[in-house]
Amino acid sequence: MATPKSNSRHESKMIPRASNNTAKKYVMFVDETGTPKGNTQFNLTGVLMEYKYAIDSDETGEPSPLRKRLMEFKSSVFEDPHIPLHLKEILKAEHPYGKEDGITIDMLRHFWVALPDFLIDIDCTIVSVEVDKQKLQEFYSTPKDPYVVAFAHLMKSFYAFLEETEATSARVVLESRDDYQNLLIQKAFFDIFNSGTVHLDVEKSRQKIKGFIFAEKDSDLYQSGLEIADLVCLPLSRVRRGVIEVKPRFVHYGDENRIFKAIKEKIYIRRDSPDQDFRNWGFKKVPITKKRREWSDTPWNG
Repeated sequence: MATPKSNSRHESKMIPRASNNTAKKYVMFVDETGTPKGNTQFNLTGVLMEYKYAIDSDETGEPSPLRKRLMEFKSSVFEDPHIPLHLKEILKAEHPYGKEDGITIDMLRHFWVALPDFLIDIDCTIVSVEVDKQKLQEFYSTPKDPYVVAFAHLMKSFYAFLEETEATSARVVLESRDDYQNLLIQKAFFDIFNSGTVHLDVEKSRQKIKGFIFAEKDSDLYQSGLEIADLVCLPLSRVRRGVIEVKPRFVHYGDENRIFKAIKEKIYIRRDSPDQDFRNWGFKKVPITKKRREWSDTPWNG
């Protein structure tokens, strides 16, 4: 983006920048697409939300604003406020989104039409890191683990965000996988958390991190936030690679990146960044091996 954000129709939907008198707690919900092995792409995406807004219920048992909004969306699209949203299965129209589950083509079509407007209304900031593993192997004799590379860039932006918002505390939440994969992710996170990188001073912000949590899909606290991260991770990964954001089964999607355009203004840019280019902060692709061109929202951007 060539100019700083101003007067955007999405601006009011962003997480407010806190002052000294309104410091808040935050949660970063993290999802991934691809695998850290092989030469394919790998992406980590973090969705940053205020704790009270995102946590599914408080001590009174009342659903959070995010939970209420998500249940309304599910009811309007799938006629079921409790159906879990997982983009991979929705794309393939597989259980619990199959014909045998009572899900019709019209419902699926409605989902893809309604999703961008739903995401516009979500109060969040987004950080996405795309790792090109093939280039990582080609350009570095001893390349780091893709998880470590991705977390380094993810945490750099997260720490910058916490500093700007003057947050009092934050936690990182991921959907639990199998034990081995959880261990790999945990190791990568703490490598960065404990030592930082040459571009990241961990001392300023890491004391604000109060938890690194693996949560189950149906977590009583974190399900809604994890579902939002799930909905945006793959589209952001595909757009960053220059291809259409989704290709759903049974539904003609077209060639417009409607999800990306809905959430573009939520992608993090540090306020004092000179060029205000979101590719330097919340929409990274690493390693950088060629000169950057002007960004285009249409597919096949480099």
